[in-house]
Amino acid sequence: MIVKLHSVPETMADFHERLGFVPLDRIRMDPPPGTATEADVLRYLESGNKSLYELVDGVLVEKAVGTHETSISTLLVILIGSFVKEHKLGLTFAGDGPFRLAPGNVRYPDVSFIPWSLVPKDRTAEKIWPVTPVLAVEVLSESNTKAEIDRKIHELFATGCKLVWIIDPVTQTARAYTSASQSKNIPADGHLDGGKVLPGFRLPLAELFQSIEEPGQQG
Repeated sequence: MIVKLHSVPETMADFHERLGFVPLDRIRMDPPPGTATEADVLRYLESGNKSLYELVDGVLVEKAVGTHETSISTLLVILIGSFVKEHKLGLTFAGDGPFRLAPGNVRYPDVSFIPWSLVPKDRTAEKIWPVTPVLAVEVLSESNTKAEIDRKIHELFATGCKLVWIIDPVTQTARAYTSASQSKNIPADGHLDGGKVLPGFRLPLAELFQSIEEPGQQG
């Protein structure tokens, strides 16, 4: 899919395509599509339900989540965070931390890493940091579409991301992107490699998925 980030949709079908064909039940009608702002993102985030809505071209799109996917992303936050802390590289974030990417858009990667050089000096100045994670991880949920993920990848790299991991819990495989057009498949017996972003970080996928299984049920 070629994502035209700044094109003007002519019909609702065009609009839906632009959003990446996300299921309609994830598109919020309050406020009306095309009029949403960062204030609306924060309104839902800070509500009693703490709802996570990404802002895409003035539309609130519910972040696709699931308990199984969250268990994987939580473990990744722990493992990546421990490595980042040990080597004093920066900060690691879970999936409820919003970032401003393409102009006007807000995204919630499932896992993010930001080096110290990019961390805002005044961390409390903005609730949505105007920073693109150098590493972003998405753990696929059932309602994620390929077009939706492709668009996220394009936005991330267009605004400074260096490495993206897309993890598929169903096949227990992954895909590593070093640019929007360059990627490689990681089989179930392969490993996640931090490359130049997290030099020395290496995590076998089998180890990742075995870690969320009940002892005695592995293998």
